[in-house]
Order: sequence, then C-alpha cells, then structure tokens
Amino acid sequence: MTETIEVRRAAVVRSDGEYRLVTNEAVPAGTLLFTLEGELTATPTRYTVQLDADRHVDMPAGSPLEEVLDRYYWRFMNHACEPTAVIRDRSVLSLRPIPAWSQITFHYASTEYDMAEPFACECGSGRCDGVIQGFRHLARERREELRSLLSPYLLAVLDGRIAEPVGV
Repeated sequence: MTETIEVRRAAVVRSDGEYRLVTNEAVPAGTLLFTLEGELTATPTRYTVQLDADRHVDMPAGSPLEEVLDRYYWRFMNHACEPTAVIRDRSVLSLRPIPAWSQITFHYASTEYDMAEPFACECGSGRCDGVIQGFRHLARERREELRSLLSPYLLAVLDGRIAEPVGV
C-alpha cells in the first residue's frame, strides 16, 4: 500500500498585527504550493475566492481557529499588484522563485469579478492598481496586462466568449 504525503509549503505568520501566508521553504517557479480546500458557495465575501461566475470557495462557517490555520490557511493569502502566485481552479502555483519565509500573494482581480469589499492597495509596486475593486473595474489595457494571471472564467470574459455579468 502506497501512501501519499502532501508537502505543506505554506505557513501563516502574524506580524505587526496582520496575518500573512508565507512559504516555509524556497520554492521554484511553477511549484504547486497548495490547493484551496473549502465549501462552494454562490455568495462572495471578503474571504472567498471566485472560481467562476457563480462559484466561490469558502471555509465552512464556524470553523475553529485551529482548523482555519491548519486547513483553510489560504484565506490569509494577501493581494499584490505584482503577485508571487497565481490561482488555477483550486490550485495555487508560484509564478517565480519564492524565497523561504516570503509572502504568497495573488492579484485579487485575477479571480474576482467584483470585490465584496474593495480596498486601497498598499503593495508599494510601481504597477499598483490603487483601489482594488475587481476585474470589472479595470481598464481594458490593465485587463490585458493581467491576462496571464486571469482565471479561466475572467479570461473568457476578456476574450468575449462569455458576456460580462449585468447588474452586478
């Protein structure tokens, strides 16, 4: 009998009163960091990740802190306008080599059509988008710049294969 052991490449740390998800080892580009575990919901929240038009992944309501830290740690992945990771369906992959103890980030507008809670970005990047509101609010040029990061759903919207949602 062969047993598969998952290597956990991420850890939640708290620094300056904020939680961050970091690598616990150096990882090369293209590495599967982890998969997004959780329940599917049609309702977006501050912490869900959008998978397609009406599907978001979320942790179960009432999850104890220990379970959040051990199983749903992905919810501590922060935004960056120049991210270190990309989400493909439920897989989180490194975009470039990430040194040990560096943040795992993704561009929220690469998965979220319309943010449940927009916010002012403080990533400090020269390519910072300012206020992060979701893909819906990006200019066509910026959408194209993010093409390689986009979820299949948002890529289909960008390419006109599916219509943009109305009344969102």
